[in-house]
Amino acid sequence: MPDILLSKTDYQRLKDLVAEFESVTIGERKLGCILVLKKKLGKARVLELGDVNLIDVVTMNSSVKFKNLSTKEEKEYLIVYPKLECKNLGRISILSDIGVTLLGHKLGEIVCIKKPSGEQYSVQILDVQPTSLKWIESLERQC
Repeated sequence: MPDILLSKTDYQRLKDLVAEFESVTIGERKLGCILVLKKKLGKARVLELGDVNLIDVVTMNSSVKFKNLSTKEEKEYLIVYPKLECKNLGRISILSDIGVTLLGHKLGEIVCIKKPSGEQYSVQILDVQPTSLKWIESLERQC
């Protein structure tokens, strides 16, 4: 299994998110994603934000394009914190099966995504682009 790479900022915010959700009653699907995220955080290599090793890595607030290797369908989403999720606008939560699975993986990697139904499919990461912090902050102010 390849290293899961996270910036210190993402690591701390995601640890706080896990702690927040562990303290409330949530649905089974989100609970599964919280457990996967908690496991990833425990195994992550935590790096400084400007570290060259974070180039082409799926981080929080990055846009990721991937291809389902079975259907050949390509999708692109922005990985965001739960309050900014809006799948119709191309923003998916880190607490979705896709978001939590892709986090920390690199451009070109093939990753297996498990749906809540138990079905699995493999995707290849085709492109990763960081998003402007100013833009993310403007979205957060709108929520």
